Amino acid sequence: MFKDSKKLARFTFISGVITLVAIVLFYQYFDIPIAKSTHTLKGTFLVTIGKGLSAIASGHVILSITATSLITGACDAALNGPSMRSRSLLLIALATGTAILIGDELKWFFGRCRPPLFFEKESYGLTWFSSKYLKNSFPSGHTLRIFSLTCAIAMLLPKKRYIPLILAVLVGISRVVVGKHYPSDVIFGAFIGITCAAWSYYFIFKDAPPTD
Repeated sequence: MFKDSKKLARFTFISGVITLVAIVLFYQYFDIPIAKSTHTLKGTFLVTIGKGLSAIASGHVILSITATSLITGACDAALNGPSMRSRSLLLIALATGTAILIGDELKWFFGRCRPPLFFEKESYGLTWFSSKYLKNSFPSGHTLRIFSLTCAIAMLLPKKRYIPLILAVLVGISRVVVGKHYPSDVIFGAFIGITCAAWSYYFIFKDAPPTD
């Protein structure tokens, strides 16, 4: 599917519609109740675990992986020609890089209030065009970063795909547990990460020779 542009476009459209419906439902009915529930976990061991999981997908960690993959992949391709190794490295760089760029722009565009603002000032919803941290909730940056990375890895290692994907889900959940995001932020972040990884695979591997 990931080498067929029509099937990939169909997948993107259908998953986009499902994601939109889920976001609307959570925004209207579930985000605040879930945020209130996780707010009671403050200071517990679950939040400590959540912070540890979140750290895996911090901007510094993923950007370092992106830069390293880009440089080594490009150098390998230039010196040895396109190979599975160089394509794999460039896939990781392209997937994570595009997800981060798209996510940062959407955060600014929507300007959604983070959960702490709801508990401090009862502020909930979109404020539009904001660069302030507390109004950059939608989509979840940690989630889109980890999903773009792990989905790229899952496509490269299909037999072991569940390991990185489970990690991505746990990181996404951790963003809600630590009180930094609403579930709909995480849902949107996951969609962006998955979509960027899928299309990056298509562009990197569409002309690659078949492998055994």
